[in-house]
Amino acid sequence: MEISILLIPVMFLLNSIISGFFINKLEKNKFDVIVNILPLFGLLLSIYLVTIFTLYEQSVLTYKLYPWINIEYFSANIGYLIDQMSSVMIFVVCSISFFVHIYSTGYMTFDKDYSRFFSYISFFTFAMLLLVMSDNFIQMFIGWEGVGLASYLLIGFWHSKASAISANLKAFLVNRIGDLFFIIGVVIIFSIFNSFNFSVIFDEINYLKDPNDLANLELACLFLFIGAMAKSAQIPLHIWLPDSMEGPTPISALIHAATMVTAGIFLIIRLSPIYEVSTYTMDTILIIGAITSLLLGIVGIYQNDIKKVIAYSTISQLGYMICILGAGFYAASFFHLFTHAFFKALLFLSAGAVIISMHHEQDIRKMGNLRAYLPITYKCFLIGTLCLVGFPLTSGFFSKDLILISLYNDDNFLSLFSYVILVIGTFVTSMYSFRLLFLVFHGDERFKGQKITEQGLSMLIPLVILSVLAVISGACINFFLELNIYSTENKNISYSGILDFILHGILSSYFVYFDSFLDIKKIIFRRKTLFKIIVSLLERFYLL
Repeated sequence: MEISILLIPVMFLLNSIISGFFINKLEKNKFDVIVNILPLFGLLLSIYLVTIFTLYEQSVLTYKLYPWINIEYFSANIGYLIDQMSSVMIFVVCSISFFVHIYSTGYMTFDKDYSRFFSYISFFTFAMLLLVMSDNFIQMFIGWEGVGLASYLLIGFWHSKASAISANLKAFLVNRIGDLFFIIGVVIIFSIFNSFNFSVIFDEINYLKDPNDLANLELACLFLFIGAMAKSAQIPLHIWLPDSMEGPTPISALIHAATMVTAGIFLIIRLSPIYEVSTYTMDTILIIGAITSLLLGIVGIYQNDIKKVIAYSTISQLGYMICILGAGFYAASFFHLFTHAFFKALLFLSAGAVIISMHHEQDIRKMGNLRAYLPITYKCFLIGTLCLVGFPLTSGFFSKDLILISLYNDDNFLSLFSYVILVIGTFVTSMYSFRLLFLVFHGDERFKGQKITEQGLSMLIPLVILSVLAVISGACINFFLELNIYSTENKNISYSGILDFILHGILSSYFVYFDSFLDIKKIIFRRKTLFKIIVSLLERFYLL
């Protein structure tokens, strides 16, 4: 068991080294086979691991590989902490990464830096796995910084473009702000518990009685949350994520579905015993998540770049996860992270297939009726869209509805306030999601003289598999409700009645964007006085 766990991140680290330095001169067919073997082994090992921890209910497993720092005042070990939550997260990271590897063999075919791209995405996966498996703050921070470094390299992958350099610099600077607060928070926690080890801190938290220590712990939790805000793109530290679309589309899928932005969510869930004694910070988390989910969803309606619409949907959905964390329902947040990973990867990779088929055109106003040319991609994109809006019987319906009903049943005014905001957000989500679907795949063709065809199997097979996973992942709801995460009392599940809002959003998108095609700015300024005010405010505060 111990060897199997250690091999999972090692597979991706080796793949990064091999693809970057040893097989980069091979012909493409041989390179493609070799570069996908180790990620496949990593995925199979993660399936074995999650099976042991879920079906056979393996208890928490910790392992100290060797002492890394050992001085008079403290020690830090290289090791891992594996429980049900981290085993599921490892599976999510490995599965999305593997599909991105396969997909990229088709998407990046003609790129001159083909091998460098695979080296970067394998390292990205390794860093995220290191973060997820960590049993102490020091090791987690190394993974945290590794993820940031990899995202910097991948966002600026096409470094000859000035816009790519600007985007990766923005991501780097914003995340350094978050990292500074992360470090301060960790230092404060060490001053209280004299340890960086999670198990030691969690054991001692219940015996913490000193008012000064409790006040310092509250401050530490707030600083750590600011670090999570930068990684998970919450207002006002969200500004780097839309610009990250300058990188290749496969890496957008990896960043938005399984790495980077989910790191902040995972951090708060991992530290849930600490956050449970930090009341004011939890309220702050609740409100910031709710506001982010609604405002950035509205911004998504404003976008015309196919990737940026999906990017803003990511920020909005992360707001849902952050919001419910603030209410103390960690399992609900983790369930939405799980389902979101599959349908968001599906949407981005489908968008990539559209972009390649449209000869790298990303403006949705220059598309239309692509379902006639890309039937498989259309069906996959439709499934991803239905999951995103939370249509009944899709995975997004189960996970999003669990968040809403948990907020509704919570005995807290702020939770009820957030519930109202998120329900309005479901209407907004339906608006921008089906606006995107209608303008890209329906209506009149707004392009001329282009040969549009489906992409090859290396790109279509991951889409089909992700479509299946996006639908069936909602069936895991009972597992997540029973997940052993420190949480407030579980509430009974019922359905929140958001279907009306979803249908109204779909119908509104149809009549506004499909029945008569209009520019979004004209719609906002001619028909919606309220939208005019909102857009003005968003521009004033640099959200647009």
